[in-house]
Amino acid sequence: MKVLVTGSSGFIGTAVGAELEARGHEMVPFDRPHDIRDGLKFRSVVRDSDAGAVINLAGVLGAADLLGTERYAADVNILGALAVFDVARDAGIPLVQIGTGHKGQPNPYAITKACAEELGLARANWLGQKIAVVRAYNAYGPGQIPGFPYGPATVHKFFPTFACRALDGRVLELYGGGSQVIDPVHVSDVAAVLVGAIGGPYGEVTDAGNGKPVTVREVAADVLAAAVGARGRLADLPGRDGEPLDAEVVARNPACGNPWPYLVAETVAWYRDFLAR
Repeated sequence: MKVLVTGSSGFIGTAVGAELEARGHEMVPFDRPHDIRDGLKFRSVVRDSDAGAVINLAGVLGAADLLGTERYAADVNILGALAVFDVARDAGIPLVQIGTGHKGQPNPYAITKACAEELGLARANWLGQKIAVVRAYNAYGPGQIPGFPYGPATVHKFFPTFACRALDGRVLELYGGGSQVIDPVHVSDVAAVLVGAIGGPYGEVTDAGNGKPVTVREVAADVLAAAVGARGRLADLPGRDGEPLDAEVVARNPACGNPWPYLVAETVAWYRDFLAR
C-alpha cells in the first residue's frame, strides 16, 4: 500500500519511511516546499499517488520560542491538520495524526498539537472518520539533527543537545535543574506505532512511549557517561517559559517496550560520527 507521509523528511518521518518499507509498503513523501495548508496541492498529491492512507507528521515545533508567534503555530498545527483531515475524509482513506506527550503544558506547541488531536478524535467518534491519534513522547535516536552550534535545527532536542555538548567537552545545561520527568522512546519504536495505527484504533489515543519515568538529570548523566565514560559536569539553569519545572511527560498506557537507556550508546556513537563529519 502507498502511504502519504507529511513531514516525511524530518526525524520521525525518516524513521516512518524505513518502517513502511520494512512492512512492504511504499511511502509517498510530502514535505517542503509543499505545505499542508495548501489543500488543493495536498489533494492532488493524494489523488495522483493513489495513496491508501495518510500519516500526518507535519507541524511547527518548539515551546518557549513559539510564545509570541501563536498565530503561526495555530495556522500550521491546527488549520493545517484540518486541511489534511478533509482530504483524507474525501478520499475515504484512514489517517494517523501525531500528537504529543506534552499535552497540557502552557506553551503554543503543546496547546496547538492538543487541539489537532481533539479535533481528530471528535471527527472519528462523531462523524465516523477513520482517524487514529498517536501521542509521541520524548523521541531520540540516530538522525535527529542538533541545533546551533552543531547543526541547523531550529529546535534544541534533549538527546542531540546533550550528546554534542558532552562530546565537545562542554557542560550539560539543565534548565530548571533537570527535575522534569520524561519518557524517552527510541524513534524506531515511535515509527512502528505510527505505522501500526493505520489500521486503528480510530477515535482513540495510542501512547508511543514506554511508561518508564526518568528525570532529565538522569538522562543527561547517562548520555554523558556513554559519551565520555564519566559523570558530572552538569549545570543548573533557570527554567524556560512555557515549560513547567514539575512537568511529568510519561505514557500512561505505553505501546512501546524498550525503555531508557535503550540504544543510548549506539545513538551517542552516531553523534560522534556526525561531529567528525
